[in-house]
Amino acid sequence: MLSSVFFLLIGSLGLFYGSEWLVDGAKDVAKKLKISDLVIGLTIVSIGTSFPELVVGIISSFEGHADFVIGSVLGSNVANIGLALGLPALFYKMDFEYKNVISAFMYNLLACGALYYVILDNQISSSDSQIFLFLFIIYIIASFLRPNITSCNNEMANEEEVCLRLVPLPKSIRKLVAGSLLLYAGSELFISNGAAPLVREFGFSEKAIGMTVVAMGTSLPELFVTITALSRKEVGISLGNIIGSNIFNILFVLGVIGLIGPLEVSNVSFELFFGVGLLCLLAFLSFFYKGLNKLSGFLLILIYILFLYLQFYG
Repeated sequence: MLSSVFFLLIGSLGLFYGSEWLVDGAKDVAKKLKISDLVIGLTIVSIGTSFPELVVGIISSFEGHADFVIGSVLGSNVANIGLALGLPALFYKMDFEYKNVISAFMYNLLACGALYYVILDNQISSSDSQIFLFLFIIYIIASFLRPNITSCNNEMANEEEVCLRLVPLPKSIRKLVAGSLLLYAGSELFISNGAAPLVREFGFSEKAIGMTVVAMGTSLPELFVTITALSRKEVGISLGNIIGSNIFNILFVLGVIGLIGPLEVSNVSFELFFGVGLLCLLAFLSFFYKGLNKLSGFLLILIYILFLYLQFYG
C-alpha cells in the first residue's frame, strides 16, 4: 500500500518535469521552423504525451489483456477532454477562435467514425490497422500543410521575445526526446507500480481498470502539459495537445498494435459514443464561449466523474 503511494508520487514528479521539457522543446522547434503553436500541439507534443498509451497498449497486447488496450485508448480520450482540459479550465481561461480549430475537431470525429466501423466485428485486424495508419499519415501531412487554419489567437504576439528565446534546433530536439522519455518513465511508475496494484486490491474488472485507472494514468502527461502550456499562455499547444492526442490514440496506437497481431475488442460502443458526445460538447462550448472558462471546465469535470461512476456501477 505505502509502496504504491510512493510510486504514485514519484511518477507524478516524472510527469511534471517531463511535460516541462516537452513543452519547452516543442515551443523552441515551433519558433525555429515558424510553425504555429496549435500545429505543434496537434503533432509533436500530442505524439510525445501519447507514448504511455502506445507502450501500455503494446505490453498489454503481448500479455493478452485486450481490454487494457482498448480501455486505455477510449478511457484516455474521455479523460483528456473531461479531466486534462476541464481541470485546467477552472484556473486558466482559454481564448481561441472556433473557426481555427474546427478542422481538428473534424479529424477527431473522423477517427472515431473509423474506429466504430472497424470494431463492428469486435476485432481490429491487420488490414484495419493499415487504414488507421493511412488516415494518420494524411492527418499529419494536412496539419503541417494548412497552418493558416490551425492557429490560435495571439500566437507569438511578442516577436521580440520570440527572437530572444531562439534555441539551437539540436538542443530543442534533445529536450523534446528527454521530456518524452521522462513522461513515459513517470507514467510507467504511476500505472504499473502505483495505481494498478491499488485498484486490483478492490477486485474490479479489467475493463473498468483500463477505462479508469490506466486511462487516467496515461492521460496525466496531457494534463501536466496542458497546465504547463496554459501557465505560459500557450493556448495553441494546450488545445492541440488534447485533440491531437485523441486522434493519435485511435489512429496510431491502435494501428500499430493491430499490426502486431489481431486485437479482440469487447463491446465498447458506450464508451466510444460517450467520447464522441464529450467531443461535440467541447466543440459547442468552444463556439458558445469562444474558448473555455470556469463554467465549461466544471461541466467537463462533472461529466467525467459520471463516466467513472458508470464504469464501476453502471
